[in-house]
Amino acid sequence: MTKAISIPALSLLLLTGCAAADAAPEAAAPPPSATPSAPVSPAAQDTEEQACTKLMGTDGSGPLYESIRLVRISDGTFGFQPSTPEKTERLHQTVLAAADAAPEDLGALLTDLSSGTAGALQVAESSEGWSVYFSPEGWSAAAGQLLSRCAPYEPAAASVPAAADLGSPDAVGARFPGYPLVVDASSIDYRAGAWLAGKLADGRVVALAPSLYAPYDPAVPDLGSYYAGSGEVSGDSAVKQTVFPGSSAAGAFTGVTAGTQEP
Repeated sequence: MTKAISIPALSLLLLTGCAAADAAPEAAAPPPSATPSAPVSPAAQDTEEQACTKLMGTDGSGPLYESIRLVRISDGTFGFQPSTPEKTERLHQTVLAAADAAPEDLGALLTDLSSGTAGALQVAESSEGWSVYFSPEGWSAAAGQLLSRCAPYEPAAASVPAAADLGSPDAVGARFPGYPLVVDASSIDYRAGAWLAGKLADGRVVALAPSLYAPYDPAVPDLGSYYAGSGEVSGDSAVKQTVFPGSSAAGAFTGVTAGTQEP
């Protein structure tokens, strides 16, 4: 921060009995300085809604989805989906630019998220073995918080019904034994749980199939009704397409596995 410098004004010492003519002439006033240029306004900052809308994109295609799908975390280990250096660099710069424009708290989360694209870029550019400093815990915490904050701003995706052979709980149970059932959201993959967080009535979800979920409403106990549409369904990408063919990629992630309370 630039410090302001205080300069004391010069005082005229008046001698009693001295004539005005004997006084030393006053120094000529300095010419007025040039008119200062107008201050440059900082770049306009996005609101949370603006930042999240950009991050989520449409139909699961935004940079937040891309960043999360780029990283694979399983049993304490991590890796990165194969990608070209050019594509990964573009995504990395997009995340950094979003961090600069977002509100401060979202910007901090996006900076943490960028460690994933930075690591993936290092791997993409390496032709030999690689060593990347990356914290799966810190990264996944940031990704989960961003999903929880931004999912409510995501444009609604088109809702499609379940496949014809999965139109009833009995049919679902024959295909996926033990399903559907109600489980705690805290027991499922953090990505699906975070995406659904703002839609939960009592902290529970309906497990429609292994690794696929819808928010549970205690006022709607008929579990078969949750197969009517895919609009609020989240979980594994492949399983979502199996249960809801042709559904949007919104709320869908790669490598989601069944939660701890599922069969």
